[in-house]
Amino acid sequence: MKRICNLTAVQSRKAFTMLLFAFTAAGAIAGSVYGANHTNIATIWLHQYFIPAPHTSPVLALMKVTFLSSALYLAVAYLSGLFAFGQPIGYLLLIYRGFGMGVSSAVTYARLGIHALPDIMLLLLPRALAVTVLSVLAVRELIRSSGNLLCILTTGDIRDDKRSGLKNYTLRFAVLILLSLLISLADGAVFTVFTRLK
Repeated sequence: MKRICNLTAVQSRKAFTMLLFAFTAAGAIAGSVYGANHTNIATIWLHQYFIPAPHTSPVLALMKVTFLSSALYLAVAYLSGLFAFGQPIGYLLLIYRGFGMGVSSAVTYARLGIHALPDIMLLLLPRALAVTVLSVLAVRELIRSSGNLLCILTTGDIRDDKRSGLKNYTLRFAVLILLSLLISLADGAVFTVFTRLK
């Protein structure tokens, strides 16, 4: 049972963080393959608003959906971390996030061809990179919290770790929400500059 408790300590290591990025990359690859064969994707649950918005879109509306998409994702991650068996959900969340990025880039390229490169490089890619980092940080916290709960449930070992308390767990997610707001603001600024230069 000690091995279960040790799983949560691994989260601070670079190797584990890279593993989380790898799950996102796997989702992106799967999404790219899917998007290449399904160009008429209208549901937001698949593209997750990563498809670059039309250049005539209101910038405030763009920032709003970007923020709400991240906030919903963070809410699911936060709640999953409150359960002892929430760790698998974290990995699935990363795959799902990557899938949205991959399918969006594939669909955008399929629709616009070579003309899609500016939209992908300047609009989709920066947002995807920022959201990926945000998602990995959220899932890392999810796995730490869920792992601690699983350790208590299976071994009765209550760690004297200030980082594992609910208050600090909630505070870290509050910081992530703030970061998601900053990402949405930056996304709106980039979109505004890009559309004016077109």
